[in-house]
Amino acid sequence: MIKQLLFLWLGILALPVIAQDVEDLQINPLLIDRSFQEIKNPLVLNDFFKKVVELENGTRSQVTVMQIGDSHVQGPYFPQFIRQGLQNKLGNAGRGFVFPYRVAGTNGAIDVKFKANGDWTAVRNVKSKGNDNVGLSGINLETTDSNFIMEVDLDKSLETVTEVTIASPHSERFKLSTSDQSNLVKRVSNTKTYKVKSGDYLGKIAAKFHTSVKKIQRANGMKNVNLRAGQSLKIPGATSTNKVSANANFKDLTSIDGITYQIPAGTQQLYLRAARKESKYVLDGLLLSTGKSGVNFHGIGVNGTKFSDYNKFPRFFDQLAAIDPDLIIISLGTNESFYDTYTEEKLKSDMDIFNREMIKRGMTGSVLLTSPPPSMKKRKHINSTATVYAYEMGVFASLNSWAFYDLHSVSRTSAAMPDWHAAKLTSSDRIHFIKPGYQLQAQLLVESIFNSYDNYKK
Repeated sequence: MIKQLLFLWLGILALPVIAQDVEDLQINPLLIDRSFQEIKNPLVLNDFFKKVVELENGTRSQVTVMQIGDSHVQGPYFPQFIRQGLQNKLGNAGRGFVFPYRVAGTNGAIDVKFKANGDWTAVRNVKSKGNDNVGLSGINLETTDSNFIMEVDLDKSLETVTEVTIASPHSERFKLSTSDQSNLVKRVSNTKTYKVKSGDYLGKIAAKFHTSVKKIQRANGMKNVNLRAGQSLKIPGATSTNKVSANANFKDLTSIDGITYQIPAGTQQLYLRAARKESKYVLDGLLLSTGKSGVNFHGIGVNGTKFSDYNKFPRFFDQLAAIDPDLIIISLGTNESFYDTYTEEKLKSDMDIFNREMIKRGMTGSVLLTSPPPSMKKRKHINSTATVYAYEMGVFASLNSWAFYDLHSVSRTSAAMPDWHAAKLTSSDRIHFIKPGYQLQAQLLVESIFNSYDNYKK
């Protein structure tokens, strides 16, 4: 019988991913070990569960959940499916924290997109020695250009958002506006002229200006690749910038308290601008709320980051405390496991510093630590270090009054990463996952949280 079951699942894994329903994947013995699917130290979450009971009884308007992590959380899918799982059952109080990752030159959410003109500098916490002004986002994003315009495009799924809060050390330096026009910030390609030199050929010129042979041919009406020395060529897209429409017309919104703005339901575009001339504008992000009862969920992640990278910046913890989450989900550990010089003792020390920084600011409530998902090194070596660190994280959680969800063991440890990849649930790097993979992991975590909640109510 066991052999038959194994052959059945090997057959399923050979099918295209579209044929695999997430509910089917949840019982796949090659991917999931449900014997580990539980919240350890669940009593730690009693304070959070008490607030959830009040939310369901109508004596509390909302609960706030904050997930802090690395690239698994910076990417859109893992936090998105956790948020949706909680809000589908408890109500949607808000999309929560969003950040202009694309303006910072990196990947981010797909339901909120940002574009900005002007020159912006960005430094991730993992790249900083600690002297940058890094706050809640884990990325220091700033400009000295008082004429900047940042466009915020909201997906239709966010039409219930009615309140926007600006997160910044100086929120009063910003203002929020709408416009009766749309798409005011546009990417404009600048055409450059190049004089052909002896020995040049189209492929060489295209590589020099980071464009393609076909684009150069199209811009110059060329039917072949022949060139002559001294010939002038138009080089399309040699440079590109974001520019604001010359006839842009804005309507400034009124702030409630200097940092929070009410917006009409259904708003799909907003514009962040300078409120006045200042030497510098530092933006940590925006907080989106519906004003309704339910869960307000914030997801914060930085590619490549570790506990130690968050620990470098007191302002990160200051802003975290200001949000005052009812539940903090910490999803770190992957990047720690990829450093050969990193040790278990260093991991425990970094987690301890992180914990002490929270305690120092009165954050002594419900904390849920999740171990890192499976991964491979250089796409061919099982990352056994992540398995060791997952165990150490569980021990630390038990000793420091954190709840613990062993995502690593639920996912059958790093030894199962080849199976996850064969099931077409991971990216090619065998570290990250694609949408169905993150959906599966998120659903199992949310299910475990609600299982513990049901036990709390008994």
